[in-house]
Amino acid sequence: MTVFVAASVTGAPGATRLALGLAAAWPVPGRRRVLIEADPDGGRLGAELGVGVEPGLMTLALAARTAALTADAIVTSATAPIADWFVVPAPPSAEQAHSALVHGASTVAAAMSDDDGRAADRPPTEWIVDAGRLHTRSPALPLAQAAAHVLLVTHGSFPEVQLVPHRVEALRRVGCWPDVVVVEPTPWSPDEIAEFVGADVLSVLPHVRGGRRSSVTAMRTNVWRPWWNAVEDLATYLAGTGAGAELPTELDAEAASTDGVLEEAAG
Repeated sequence: MTVFVAASVTGAPGATRLALGLAAAWPVPGRRRVLIEADPDGGRLGAELGVGVEPGLMTLALAARTAALTADAIVTSATAPIADWFVVPAPPSAEQAHSALVHGASTVAAAMSDDDGRAADRPPTEWIVDAGRLHTRSPALPLAQAAAHVLLVTHGSFPEVQLVPHRVEALRRVGCWPDVVVVEPTPWSPDEIAEFVGADVLSVLPHVRGGRRSSVTAMRTNVWRPWWNAVEDLATYLAGTGAGAELPTELDAEAASTDGVLEEAAG
């Protein structure tokens, strides 16, 4: 079992799109992958992927209240198949999505944490969660606390980046492990941003115009190609494939020479 959460601090920087890309690009063959849309502000994946919203997050919340929830029960009762992976879509209503997470997130997090794949004679599940705007009062927080990585996605401009350090610190205090993904354009190197926000920058993603109108298939072609390549690299790193995997943004001497520029902007 491994849990990865994509989330944002504010705005709409592309956390849902990143979660979708990771589910589609996951590089380990034979792994069961489940994308849970756990955005308290409501979801769009059911409409975007053409699977509706039931079964989905509301079904999952009901199952969490009425029975002992297992990983297999999540997949069989609350998901829709997409290619070789599964999605748990959230309702578009913020009120319904928020309520479902209040009543079900802790139980779902426990079921994900208990899943090692051995009892069902199958490989463990890779859980990818879209948590929307994540903060310490979010009803999606139990899912983030169960995650190996919480990927905070932010636009690369200073008004957006300057919000990240406080959120990183707050999430660490409640037991989360935040890293950062930056969406271009940005005038700073990944290492400068990492030093400023106090967390590793795992990827810098190209901005794609009109991204919400593009299908999963389109992610691999044309204007999406640079973005898709970056997501594939990030998925490979997160999956731990290959010997001696390193952070995509490993500090080098040239980048180190520019440290402090972002702090000057803050001043």
